[in-house]
Amino acid sequence: MVSSLYTSASGMIAEERRLDVISNNLANVNTPGFKREGITFSDYFYHVGLKKGLAKAPLATKERSPFYWFDAQNAVVFPDDYYFSFTQGPVKETDNPLDVVIDGRGFFVVNSPKGELFTRNGAFHVNPDGTLRTVDGYQVLGRVAPNMPPEPVVVDPNVPVVITADGWVTQNGNRMFKLEIRDFNGDYNRYLEAAGYGYFRAKDPKNTGFLVNNPDVRTGYLEMSNADVVREMVNLISCIRHYEACQRAIHITFEDTTQRVINDVGVVRR
Repeated sequence: MVSSLYTSASGMIAEERRLDVISNNLANVNTPGFKREGITFSDYFYHVGLKKGLAKAPLATKERSPFYWFDAQNAVVFPDDYYFSFTQGPVKETDNPLDVVIDGRGFFVVNSPKGELFTRNGAFHVNPDGTLRTVDGYQVLGRVAPNMPPEPVVVDPNVPVVITADGWVTQNGNRMFKLEIRDFNGDYNRYLEAAGYGYFRAKDPKNTGFLVNNPDVRTGYLEMSNADVVREMVNLISCIRHYEACQRAIHITFEDTTQRVINDVGVVRR
């Protein structure tokens, strides 16, 4: 009886976590540069390291885990990890010369109060002080020359800005800065973690990616969210049904226990 309660309750908690992820994806289907989030789950023995796999926790012992002795805990579900889908989202034409899309891999690098952040949202604007900024006010970084360190892109606010296909910010045909676009080898989930509002930060401050020397960008376009409404709604319905099934299982377990108490406890047997 107790093991079935653990299993059902853990299933409800897991679906609540999944619901949070799905809700966030649905809320950002129209957010430029947003990347769809997902979550993975594992059972207890896998989670604590008693089953082969990518377990994160150290090998459990009786001293380390009060549930080590309880074999039925193997059926309990644990949220294992969050991840992002970094597939490129659909491209929307805006005709704004400061809206930029990266064709292929890579991220724009911006300067925030928390340090360097990475984003695929190329909705930029020029402040009255001439600084190229994101919609959240972060400074867009660039380089005067490839061998120079990155710095905030600053232009003349009274002169039209043109961003070329190879990432150069120009005014009157003169190259001012080349946009700082960086990439990483392999799966981005290994290197980046969420920083909120479509931004990511490097997990390892010593590994902030490598400079893309020949980027392919398009102006007048924005990369939209890669979260799909239909897919997320299907996941939402599935999540709710699983939650209700676990809820019913708990209800049935308590009813069965109550019935056994009424029928068996206190009965005099001869």
